Amino acid sequence: MAQKQPFTWKPSDVIEVANASDENISLELDSGPLRLDSGRTLRMTASALQQPQLVALVDAGKVKVQPSRRR
Repeated sequence: MAQKQPFTWKPSDVIEVANASDENISLELDSGPLRLDSGRTLRMTASALQQPQLVALVDAGKVKVQPSRRR
């Protein structure tokens, strides 16, 4: 059996980012571009909330953020 790999981040630092708008959104993250389609939810590390583009989308109500329910 393969050895379990260690996490490179704390699972408690994972968030769910949901596109609450009716348009597809292209995010420019430090890790590269990411497409967040309308109605879709993605999991990512909470450090993404340091991106001004994502903060602006949350403030505009186009994107909803919550702690990840999957651990």
